[in-house]
Amino acid sequence: MTGSGVPGAAPRGRARVAWMIGLLSLTAGAGVVLLAIGAVLDPGLNAFTLRSSLVWAPIGPHLVVLSLVALALALISGRHGARAMARVAAVIASVALAASAAITGRIAWTIHAAGGAVDPLAAILVSPIALGGPDRRETYTTVEGVPLAISIYDAALRGRGPAPVFLYIHGGGWVSGTADGMAAYARWFADHGWLVLSVEYRLATAERPTWDKAPADVACALVWAAANAARLGGDATHIVVFGESAGGNLAINLAYAAVTGEARSGCGGEVPMPAAAVAVYPVVDPQAAYDHPVPSSIASPKAFITAYLGGTPQAYPDRMRAISSATYLSGKAPRTLILAPERDVLIPPAGVYRFVEQARAAGVDVTLVRMPFANHGFDMSGLIRLPAANSLGNQSRSIILNYLGRPQ
Repeated sequence: MTGSGVPGAAPRGRARVAWMIGLLSLTAGAGVVLLAIGAVLDPGLNAFTLRSSLVWAPIGPHLVVLSLVALALALISGRHGARAMARVAAVIASVALAASAAITGRIAWTIHAAGGAVDPLAAILVSPIALGGPDRRETYTTVEGVPLAISIYDAALRGRGPAPVFLYIHGGGWVSGTADGMAAYARWFADHGWLVLSVEYRLATAERPTWDKAPADVACALVWAAANAARLGGDATHIVVFGESAGGNLAINLAYAAVTGEARSGCGGEVPMPAAAVAVYPVVDPQAAYDHPVPSSIASPKAFITAYLGGTPQAYPDRMRAISSATYLSGKAPRTLILAPERDVLIPPAGVYRFVEQARAAGVDVTLVRMPFANHGFDMSGLIRLPAANSLGNQSRSIILNYLGRPQ
C-alpha cells in the first residue's frame, strides 16, 4: 500500500482550523462591538455599560489593534476554506474596527484640540507606571496632636530659575485617599519642570465631619507653600492649586475664596492668591452629586457627602452651601481649567457644566474640556488593572501643561 493517512483527512483538518480561526475572529470582533455599544449607553444602566465606559480612555488604541487582528484572522479563515464563517467574522470585525477607531479617534482629537500632545504609538505600548514616592515629606502643620504632611516632588528642570508650583489636593470623597496615592502623576509633572507639593488633610469619618476642617487644612498648606517655595526651588508668585474629584472641590473653593479674602487657614497667616486653578472631574456641585443615583458597585456620593457634612444636606443646608463651589464665585477668581468626563457615573457632568456656566456669568475665565467616552478616573490606569503609563487618559495631563504655559 502506498500513501499514508485517510483520504480527505488533511483538507478536513485544515477546514476545521480555518473555522476555528474564523470563530476566534468573530469572538474578538463581537467583543469590541459590544464594548462600543456599551460606551454610548448610560454608564449607570448596569455593570456592562459601566465597564464599557471605563475601558476606552485607558485601552482604546488596543481595541483598535484587536479589531485589525480580528479582520486579518477573518481573511485568513476565508482563504483556507471557512468562507461562510469568514464572511460573518469579516463583517463583525469591520464594524468593530470602524467603531473602535471612531471612539478612540474622538478621544485623541479632544486631547489634541485642547492643546494636549497625543502619541498613539505610546498609548499602544503598555509601559509600567513609575513606582516610588516623593523626594521627601515635611510637616506643614499639626492639628489635634496629629502632624499633617506635604509630599514634595522636586522639579526636574534646573537652571531655569524658580519652578512654578503645583499644590496638589487628592480626591477620595473627603473620606479616603492619601497625599501619595497619585505619586506617579505628581512625578510626571515634576519631571516636566513643576515643583509638586501634595497635601495631606483631615479626612471625614462617621464620627467626625470635616466640611470645615479640610478646607482650613488645605488653606494652611497654601500659606506654607508660599512661605517655603523659594527654599524648595519654587516660585511663590506662581502657585497653581490642582485637585481631582473631592480634591477638585477643595482646590477650586480654596482658589476662589482666597481672592475674596474668605479662605481661612487653620494655621493662621494670609492665604495667598493662586495663579490658576485646575480641577479634574471636580465635585463642584455636591447637591447634584448627592442626588445622582449611581450603580451599587461603586462609592456612593450620598454616603461620602453625608460623612463630610456630618449629616444630610437637608439637615445642614449652611454646611452644604459652605462646600458648594458656586458659593465662592466672583469676577476676581483666577483662571480655571476643568477636565470633565462626559460619561462620569459618579459625579454628574450636568452639575459640572452648570457650574462652568455660572462661573462664566460671574466673569471667571474658565476653560472646560469635555472628555468623550470617559468616566470618573479616566486618567488612572488602575481602574482596569493595567500599568498603562501612557494611555490616552493619562496623556490628557498634557492639556494641563499646555494650558498653564510654563515650563516647556
